[in-house]
Amino acid sequence: MASASKYAQLAKTLPEPLQRFFARWPPASLQTMAAAPTHFQEQRPDPFRFYKHPATGKWQDPVYSSRRQAQLVQMAREHGVEELLPETTKGTEYRLAYRVEHGLRVKGTGVGQKVKGHIHERHMIAKMEQRRKAMMEMPKLIKAWKRLNNCQYRRIGIPFCRTGAIVALPIMNATDPTHYEILGLTPSILNESGQDPSTLLKKAYHGALLRHHPDKQPASSSSSIPLYAASDSISGSTVYSVDQIATAFAVLSSPGQRTEYDASLRQSQALAGSATPKFQTGVENVDLDDLPFDEEMERWHRSCRCGNDRGYLFGEDDLVEVEDEGVLLVGCQDCSLWLRVHFAVLDHVDSASKENMMNKS
Repeated sequence: MASASKYAQLAKTLPEPLQRFFARWPPASLQTMAAAPTHFQEQRPDPFRFYKHPATGKWQDPVYSSRRQAQLVQMAREHGVEELLPETTKGTEYRLAYRVEHGLRVKGTGVGQKVKGHIHERHMIAKMEQRRKAMMEMPKLIKAWKRLNNCQYRRIGIPFCRTGAIVALPIMNATDPTHYEILGLTPSILNESGQDPSTLLKKAYHGALLRHHPDKQPASSSSSIPLYAASDSISGSTVYSVDQIATAFAVLSSPGQRTEYDASLRQSQALAGSATPKFQTGVENVDLDDLPFDEEMERWHRSCRCGNDRGYLFGEDDLVEVEDEGVLLVGCQDCSLWLRVHFAVLDHVDSASKENMMNKS
């Protein structure tokens, strides 16, 4: 009786979840042989294990889930009654035995184990290393691309070809219509008028479609005009295709493209009389006498704002090619800046003829 009263007093000091558990499933070490099982013990002998129903044959989950088992084990360990609980994988003995067998391992650090964290966190270190290498190699990549002798294209669709030190861009053919002519507008109307340019462009676009529609042309020639063909002169008037009108409207509607187109149009008109038209950006005018001359290489040179001490480099052969013009255009080797060198070709007169001329005078 002394032991029974002792256990009764001990049970009263336990937390309520443990008291409830021991009341439903009394420990086998404290029960006598004549004690009858409780109603809960008759239904589920072990509340921590899966149970196969005798009638249906189906397996049922434990009464206490793994999380609740761990909570009961923690409370029983704190009060010194863990040995009274049924055997469970959350028990201290089981976990110590598992650690002795497999060692102390952190999930995600072993071979073949999944690493903790999101996928972007797991790949962050590798991505940052790739970015660092790319940034370190970026100067070399820029120089390599600038030295490539390939043909690039500007946004307005005009070929921009780089060939060594000279960049050549054919100007627009004088006979080709401009976007303003196709829509029946002028740059001054869009820039100086008080109306909204987009409204004017829409009106001009619809008007051009109506004027140049194949059904609006004379019957004798409308059948020979394809809808998406290039412009042609019919009965003294120019007919533009739908593609030309749509392209003109798309370019002039975009402020950025219209600015570039106006600049290229002005440059093309300014260089229309030149036999070898060229396109240059960032041009600086200098005199040949102001440039230093390298006697070993027999070439003139000049530093560029990009940092290259000899970005502009040319020789006498380059001057001979343009001696009739008196102007040589030299492009920087590392950037898009240009240098316009002015020079004059002097007639070579020998010293003897000079003395004769002096004596006669």
